[in-house]
This record gives sequence, structure tokens and C-alpha cells, in this order.
Amino acid sequence: MPPATLAAVAPSRVAPRGSRALTRGAARRAPSCRLSAVAPASRLRSSPVSASGPRPSSRRAHSLVAMAAPDDAGADEGADAMSVFSPSKVNLFLRIVRRRPDGFHDLASLFHVIDLGDDMRFARSASVTRDTLVCSDDTIPLDGRNLVIKALDLFRAKTGVNQYFWVELEKKVPHGAGLGGGSGNAATALWAANELCGRPATEEELLEWSGDIGSDISVFFSKGAAYCTGRGEIVEDVEPPLPLDTPMLLVKPDVGLSTPQIFKALDLDGLSDEDPLKLLERIGKEGCKDEICVNDLEAPAFGELPELLELKERLRREGEASGVASVFMSGSGSTIVQVGSDAVPEFVEKDEALFRAKTRLITREKGKWYEPSALR
Repeated sequence: MPPATLAAVAPSRVAPRGSRALTRGAARRAPSCRLSAVAPASRLRSSPVSASGPRPSSRRAHSLVAMAAPDDAGADEGADAMSVFSPSKVNLFLRIVRRRPDGFHDLASLFHVIDLGDDMRFARSASVTRDTLVCSDDTIPLDGRNLVIKALDLFRAKTGVNQYFWVELEKKVPHGAGLGGGSGNAATALWAANELCGRPATEEELLEWSGDIGSDISVFFSKGAAYCTGRGEIVEDVEPPLPLDTPMLLVKPDVGLSTPQIFKALDLDGLSDEDPLKLLERIGKEGCKDEICVNDLEAPAFGELPELLELKERLRREGEASGVASVFMSGSGSTIVQVGSDAVPEFVEKDEALFRAKTRLITREKGKWYEPSALR
């Protein structure tokens, strides 16, 4: 593939320190500097831009941010990369059980993986010093703060395999959304690294190890529907409580919420008294209803962001005519989930600041990774 030159970067665009902003289609390696690989636009599935799909930020839609590649990286890094879908999740109910002595909280939640996800590409790197991460979102760190890099470090530490990787991440899942996009990226990185290295670890080991770097990562090593306890790292596969083609709509304001911030604001005296095991039984029999899809983090989230409560109430009110069964917040927010209809209300259509995406529940078979539904 002939090399291309770096395109000019608009003065208003500022890439994170230690990185370079590149236009799509730019060279895998510019001759004048050591840069990580950037795939041509033809290899990246573009994010849908429509009233009913994810709306990528226009300032990020045509560029990738690349960390300076290590000096011992190959000139054609990523040329034979493996493409993998990185899903996200929703919490169909979320009960906070107690605050633990270590400061964390025990929870009981029904997680389900969904087909709103990021596109990732992985390849073994020639480098023997570190991984290289390329990302479409210039607000996301590309170093050891990123869960993808943490996952690859964890894989090497646990397996003893001294292999570094080239990773491309095309973000479509918003962060600060309660959808576990970063956790899905980490789980996908663990799975892909294991595949590229000949499966030195079992999926059960990957699940167990993932709890070392995050609470939500483990759910992606379930079959797709999981009842999770502890900090979220104790995963029990369950049958999907809803048909996989159940229409769902995700709506998120243009502000995210910090999980630590929401837990700090949590009032333990104001928690639901619903038995999570009874909720699990009921949702399997009755489907999603407002009284079943309980989320103990809604109260602190709505206290921090009152307009989120207004969004939930308006979606519920305007969705009655279209068959909406339940409306609730996922995780620690700020995404509101509408179940039973993926019709986009007129007020959402008109508000360009609102992220919206139709989505479906997805599952996987053991030994295989997730694939998006036909909706994608």
C-alpha cells in the first residue's frame, strides 16, 4: 500500500498530549515521524447519522487520534488486523444491596448485552515494548489509563505471553452513559488477545481475571444475559428475559455522569426494598414493567441531573401510544432506556443535543464473540 502524507489539522482541533490527530485514509506510517497505524476509511464502518441512530460528533467524524508508536513497531502494523465487534450493555434492573467495608457497593443486577457497540481491530505487533492504540475519539486517553491497555497488560501478566498488540477503536458508544462501552472494549480486548495468541486462557479465566480491572467487564463473558452480584464481577448466566427482537430505544443528553459521583450521592436509606431474585423471576414471566425495572441509582442521578428525570418522564408519557412497556435509566446514567417500542418521539427528533439509538438484545455462543443484530 503506497504511503500517504499527513493531512493538515484544523487549528481548533487539539489532540491529547503524546498523540497526533490524523485524517482518515492517512498513511499507516508517515515517513517523517513514528506514528501508530491508521486504517483507511474503507475498512471502518461509518457511524449511522440519522434521527434514529447514533450521532457521532462532527468534529471527530473524519479523524483518528494515534499515540506515537514505539520505535520497534513494524511499518505495516495492523495490515492483517482482525475485526471484532465490541458491544455495550443495559441494566434491566439494578439493586444496590449494601456498602461494603472497602468502600465499594454490593449490587444485584440483571445485565443484558446489546448491539449498540464500537468497532475494534486487533493485530499482533512487532513491538516488544508496548501496545499501540488508535482511536476515533480524541477525548479518550490512549495510554495506561485506557481500559483496553489495562486489559492487554492484564492478559500478559496472567498468561505470561509476552505479546504486544496494535488496536484500532472506532467509538460509537457514548461514555458517561451507563452502557459499559469502555468495559465492553476491555472484554473485547481480552478475548481478541487470547484468540490471536492461540487461546492460552479459558473464557472462565478471562472472566475471573477481568474483575481485577473493572466491575462491569465480566458480564461480557456471559452468554449475553447475566444476573450479576458482588461488585458486578460475580456472573451467573440466565435465559434472556425478553425476546431478542424486543424494540428498544436509547436516549442520552449531551452530558455524562461519573459513576463515583453517583455512588457518592447515593442515600442508602432511600433504596428500594424489592428482592432482586423476585425481580429476576418476575421479569422472566411478565417482561419489562416500570415496577420491575428498578434502578437504585436513579435517585442520585436525577438529583445530580434533574433534566434526566424530565427526560424519563417525557419518554414514558409520550410513549404510551406507541406501546412502550417501561422506561428506566441504565447503570449510573445518563442513558434512558425505552423498552417495547423504538419509535423516536418528536421532541427527541427535534433536539440535536440528544444522542439516540435503536438497539436490540444480543447473545453469543461459547467460543464465539458477539455480533451485531440485523438492525445494524
